[in-house]
Amino acid sequence: MADSNKTRTLSFRLAEDDFEKLARRCREAELSQSKYLRYLIRIPIVTEGEQADVVPCLVLDRKSLRRISKELTRWGYHYNQAVHAMNSINYYIAHGRATSDILDGKAESIECALIDVDDNAQRIAYEIAALQSKQIVED
Repeated sequence: MADSNKTRTLSFRLAEDDFEKLARRCREAELSQSKYLRYLIRIPIVTEGEQADVVPCLVLDRKSLRRISKELTRWGYHYNQAVHAMNSINYYIAHGRATSDILDGKAESIECALIDVDDNAQRIAYEIAALQSKQIVED
């Protein structure tokens, strides 16, 4: 949304504890209070009478996105190592230079890399599950 579209001003009172919560959440999300509140306004609120599956919504803060991005990068690194080892095996076989020593070492390398890939995939699933359990609006 461009700044030129922001023509309305809103002013309201908050209790001290609500203001502190707002300030803390803005710091954690690394957003200004105005931007934080604009994001909150755009979140669809579903009441009990409405169908929750009609309005899918997932809100990610920068900190959570960084953690997921870091895990995806780690996952990609280990996946790339496994693929590189498999390509090496293919190269040695295609050129008739495959020995049991080379194949054993590469197979072990692939196994280790794929174990790391699986571990990182589980961490990513954990991060996403943790995000799903976060409450957007508190009572």
